[in-house]
Amino acid sequence: MTTRPRLPRWLLLLSVLLAMVATTTLGAAPDARADYPNPDPGDPVCGPSWVVISAYGTEEDTTHQGAGMEWGSSGVNSWFIAGIVQSLHDKGVQDQAIKVRNLKYPASLISRPWPGGLPDYWTGLGIGRDRLASEVNFYAGCANHPHLILLGYSMGAHVVKSALQLPVVQSHADTIGAVLTVADPSRNNGQIGMAQAGAMLTINPDFSTGTAAVADGGLLGRLNVPGAFAGFIGDGRYFDVCRTDDHVCNRPGPPSTDDLAQQFAYSLPAHTQYGAGDHGATANRMAAKAVSTAVSFAASGGSDPNPNTPCAPHTDTDPMGAAAIAAACSVIAQDTWYTWGGGHSVSPPQATFGSVDQSDPVRSANDPYRKGFDCSGYVRFAYYKAAGYDIIGDRTADSAYRAPWSVRFGPPMGESVLRAGDIVYFGTSANIHHTAIYLGTGLIAEAPQSNEKIRVSPMSNHHDYMGAVRPSGSGSGGGGGVGGPNSTWGTDVRTHTTPSTSGPVYTTLSGPTAIRIDCQKHAQSVTAEGYTNDVWSHLPDIGGSWVSNIYVRGPAWLPNIPACDGSSPGGGAHSTWGTHVNIRAIPSASGRLVTTLAGPTDIGISCQKHAESVTASGITNDAWSFLPNYNGWVSNIFVKGAAWLVDVPTCGGGSGGAVGGDHMTWGTNVYLHTAPTATSARADLLPGPTAVTIDCQVHGQSVTAEGITNDGWSHLADRQAWISNIYVKGAAWLDGVPACDGDPGSPGGETHGNTRTTWGANVRVHQDAASGSGVVATLAGPTQVTVVCQKHSESVTADGYTNDGWSRLADQQGWISNIYIKGPAWDDSLPTC
Repeated sequence: MTTRPRLPRWLLLLSVLLAMVATTTLGAAPDARADYPNPDPGDPVCGPSWVVISAYGTEEDTTHQGAGMEWGSSGVNSWFIAGIVQSLHDKGVQDQAIKVRNLKYPASLISRPWPGGLPDYWTGLGIGRDRLASEVNFYAGCANHPHLILLGYSMGAHVVKSALQLPVVQSHADTIGAVLTVADPSRNNGQIGMAQAGAMLTINPDFSTGTAAVADGGLLGRLNVPGAFAGFIGDGRYFDVCRTDDHVCNRPGPPSTDDLAQQFAYSLPAHTQYGAGDHGATANRMAAKAVSTAVSFAASGGSDPNPNTPCAPHTDTDPMGAAAIAAACSVIAQDTWYTWGGGHSVSPPQATFGSVDQSDPVRSANDPYRKGFDCSGYVRFAYYKAAGYDIIGDRTADSAYRAPWSVRFGPPMGESVLRAGDIVYFGTSANIHHTAIYLGTGLIAEAPQSNEKIRVSPMSNHHDYMGAVRPSGSGSGGGGGVGGPNSTWGTDVRTHTTPSTSGPVYTTLSGPTAIRIDCQKHAQSVTAEGYTNDVWSHLPDIGGSWVSNIYVRGPAWLPNIPACDGSSPGGGAHSTWGTHVNIRAIPSASGRLVTTLAGPTDIGISCQKHAESVTASGITNDAWSFLPNYNGWVSNIFVKGAAWLVDVPTCGGGSGGAVGGDHMTWGTNVYLHTAPTATSARADLLPGPTAVTIDCQVHGQSVTAEGITNDGWSHLADRQAWISNIYVKGAAWLDGVPACDGDPGSPGGETHGNTRTTWGANVRVHQDAASGSGVVATLAGPTQVTVVCQKHSESVTADGYTNDGWSRLADQQGWISNIYIKGPAWDDSLPTC
């Protein structure tokens, strides 16, 4: 995680090595260094039909060679640029139609604090990645639709590969004709299909064709080429070159920065000899392959041969949805067959040969000889590419539909709530037989059936739509307006045409579902799941039907939802007085605000306790009452009656001065334990919802129950026992409750959507959710990041915290311990991976 600085002696050694590289590659160093290598390419302009964007390597200077042409460097890049330009000439492209641009970014291996110095490698990598994405986005908007060829050497190759991971670049995949990387520090020798097709070329020191071990690869990381560019065996648009004796791209074993100087030193001079070493023969050969592919791709019109059914997002989407669509469209672009069972029983997800479907042997007769996907295998592959791991798993359409997704949409909500990238399902409540990816405007990307190609189709071709899920968990649909969105919990939850269980059933929600509520009312009292509640919510998007608030996440009477008939919440034997009375999460005027009662309100009180003394409206009182319908506290100053209510028990028992029950549990037959683990001895049993006193909480054993995973445990002072926070009403890490060991989980901070901020210096992002896995990025200081999802994995202790939560970062394509993300140890607002 946070790393200690290397000794100055190490930096001196590395500086000497870098000087050696500069001398070997460039000859005499210039008298002064600018922030970026010269010449400055200026802003991109539309016009040329072909644009070569060249990302130079660490420590390279550029020279200006040729009439008005910015070459990548006086070293390796220039050899490959020359080969690309010559190959374009050979294809009949004239000079005036070609533009070669440097990518303006700071390429440096170490920080240089002196004036005019460059930032560290990872910071420069991020700047280059984002700048390349910006240029791709610019050219994609040009009216003449230019064709791009991306070239990267050394650090520049890492920049190019990282940019290809971004959804904005993948959404413009049609603009990129070919990609060529050289000596890539993020090379993954194990990517299936690349080496076999000759697209990933490994050469020996004598420039003959060599081989690379699957376990070896990039010095600084192992990134896969996205499917939109890798394609299947032999038909991708990505080309790569690496020497066997260059440990920058062919480091033995896993990536690491611990011996960076030694590995870099070993790689000299091989790392600088990709052009001059064989007088450009390899550069010309690979350039010719890349250009031939780019020209053919341009002639075919890109990945969308049928403009009437374009494979692309047609509505708003999120980064994961956009990346999934890009991967799905790349499969369609390869003219891929549906094969029964294709894409299953394999890891990582990929196309496989199918088998004969015994229910349709004639149509599926050729499936064993075709490599492709069935419907669920296709969706699995697309979301594997989008998330960077197998987020769906090797499931059938039916089992994937029944998995516990955090954002789900039922068929009564219609298509208007869907976003491009959502996974849609078809069938019946008993059997889901088909799945696809929603593109928007009534289109889906689907693997239809045997003997047909994977394609874009109208969703209306299917007449048995059963709902959708959103794997990213972002947003939650259900429309805007009052009370939206909320969510149900539980399975097979019925909605009724009237607020009564005796009313006709309108629909059944198979799992947790995003809903919009416009109002709520007191009606039939219902007892279920250990609760009794007479409040029902009106669902305008589900046929105007009603659902019992027992099945809506939140308190019995939902805050900020108006009453349908003007009735007040509560329904208890007490009432407040005055206006703008605040309900707090803890019995303190400084506690988090739960809601505000606009005027006198009927309330239900479960118990009262002595806590913070408050003076208001000329009265001083230290008594507070707990309102179970709001899961909050109100000062007794604002409750009609005596200062200490005569008919209300003390929270936790006793009278007057007892420490009270400040939280409520939920569920039936909930066990308490002698330690914060489910395997410890049982201390007590709560038969139903109970008021309890919590004095502190800790991160203990991670528990999965009731569809929730949480490692938070609370200590019950009145029972001298522990309860999983799953069964305590409130957040996963309870607001206002101190940590027993002083560990608050992680430093606090505001969150907005899936964007979070890290803290600390030199924080590592790993390939997997484990501190021993390869490092894919290092965050030099506090950084804004986009979190895709989170999961419990290796428990890490660092900087005074212990946490087993890890978050997946979209832009860095790696994992970071939640210790280093500002916010709670486990963020309930983020989806679980």
